[in-house]
Amino acid sequence: MITTDKFYHGETKKAPFFEGWYFKHQIGNEVYAFIPGYSIGEQGEKCPFIQVINHESSEVFHFDSEAFMASEDRLFVKIGENTFSEEGITLALRSPSLTIEGTISYGEFIPLKRSRYAPSIMGPFSYLSFMECYHGILSMKHSLKGELRWNGETIDFTDGVGYLEKDWGSSFPATYLWVQCNQFVASDARFFFSAAEIPFLGFGFLGIISVLQIGGEEYRLSTYDGAKISAIFREENHLIIRIKQKNLELEIQVLAKEGHPLMAPQQGQMSRIIREKASTEMTLIFRKNKQEVFQQKGNAAGFEEVGNLRGHEY
Repeated sequence: MITTDKFYHGETKKAPFFEGWYFKHQIGNEVYAFIPGYSIGEQGEKCPFIQVINHESSEVFHFDSEAFMASEDRLFVKIGENTFSEEGITLALRSPSLTIEGTISYGEFIPLKRSRYAPSIMGPFSYLSFMECYHGILSMKHSLKGELRWNGETIDFTDGVGYLEKDWGSSFPATYLWVQCNQFVASDARFFFSAAEIPFLGFGFLGIISVLQIGGEEYRLSTYDGAKISAIFREENHLIIRIKQKNLELEIQVLAKEGHPLMAPQQGQMSRIIREKASTEMTLIFRKNKQEVFQQKGNAAGFEEVGNLRGHEY
């Protein structure tokens, strides 16, 4: 059962189910991410929400079920007065502690390269109908233009950078790592990595999906291509992750600061709390045939670390 990542999958879904989009915006080293989503709990309760996270804090806005609308044939989500689409976002969020209003427009998306074998970042797992969680990357990078008024302060996103991914299914993995960065010294470099314990037909496996784009080149390291984690360990305040796939080697060094709380789905309900660092530092080293192709520091990287991955002591 393969579906287009940008489409809404929940129109006919029953409990438990969730779907959420991660709209990341950065200007310099500042990051402002918005997560519109929709969940259906075990009793059929339908709960739209918008989560907000930046370098300093996080907050969640809850809405009545009637406030949610999404398109099945294009990227368009509306929750209350807030809209999210391929063209950009318009926000009107108000709480006692946070008010956000304004519009950010998007430039052309830079998507993943597609192939018959790997139609999305999930590869052949995209075709299966029983996965706990599906993941899609809609844009590795796009330009930004516009302003937000954040508690009365104007933030100009002109010349900023955007990123967009999404998840849907019943639950997030019990244990996982996630790193994303598109602000390296080389302006044409973009990176995403995730590793998670995946339940599968009564068993489980350590699933890896990762993409490094450098200009027009794309390198994908994944479980379905034979990628394996060779080491995970801590070195002072950094988490070091090493991955090997045939003649490719990837090392991720991420400054593992404690993040801010976000809601995460568990059997459809947004009842689990995880922590995400919206903006941290990282170094990425990539080798092909033992030759170094890329080694650079990245800023404004997103980072989540939930639990300890099986079989790797760190």
